[in-house]
Amino acid sequence: MDIRKYLGILIVSVALLLAYGIPCFAKNSRAVALTRNVVLNGTTLPAGQYVIRWEAQSPRANVEFAQGKKVVLSTQCTFEDRGKKYDSSMVVYGTAADGSDSISEIRLAGSSGVLVFNQ
Repeated sequence: MDIRKYLGILIVSVALLLAYGIPCFAKNSRAVALTRNVVLNGTTLPAGQYVIRWEAQSPRANVEFAQGKKVVLSTQCTFEDRGKKYDSSMVVYGTAADGSDSISEIRLAGSSGVLVFNQ
């Protein structure tokens, strides 16, 4: 077998790994926009764009809020399956006991999963 055939097999293999591997990594991450400043577990998250990443350990989940490569907050929440897929990610706001805005839940685009934050 010549080098071109090996190279062709290698390129096809790498393309398949990327095509099937990347969605696996992206499955537990979503982009969300906070439209207001919120306090979550004592940390203030300013309004803006975030990427949330989570690792579910039924029913708990560890969640990271990141901006760029910087993790701004790591916290825990409850992961619930509501049985209805959401078309877009949506942040549901609430009010904490001290009167500050907080996050009650984040509904996940393309999934029936919801990250529920208990304040």
